[in-house]
Amino acid sequence: MQQDKNESNGFKSMFSAKKIVVISEPDIQAALDHLRSLPHRPNLPMVWDRQHLLGLIREALPTKRNVGDYFQVGPGLYGIIKPFGVDLTGTVTDGRLQVWIVIRSAGTNPNLVTEL
Repeated sequence: MQQDKNESNGFKSMFSAKKIVVISEPDIQAALDHLRSLPHRPNLPMVWDRQHLLGLIREALPTKRNVGDYFQVGPGLYGIIKPFGVDLTGTVTDGRLQVWIVIRSAGTNPNLVTEL
């Protein structure tokens, strides 16, 4: 009986609903530019590459999404989950999450490393 009451007032849906996740167009473009610059990769029409990239990001997103989580999207391409708008001055976040893309554009040269 108690469960029905909680469901009727929205209590359960408030905590069980997944947050909306967005990504900025500049992040998408930077990721596409990086992927299209990789050697040994045929460039497809831009719309196909974009769909493929968005699919990779969706598949790589963690099931439980927490601010600060990171995940690999592709070669040299990573995502970090942040509150939407956290990088905008004076913006109050609205509950959505945003994927920031991080790009590692340089490869590893085994002859040029420094011990830490």
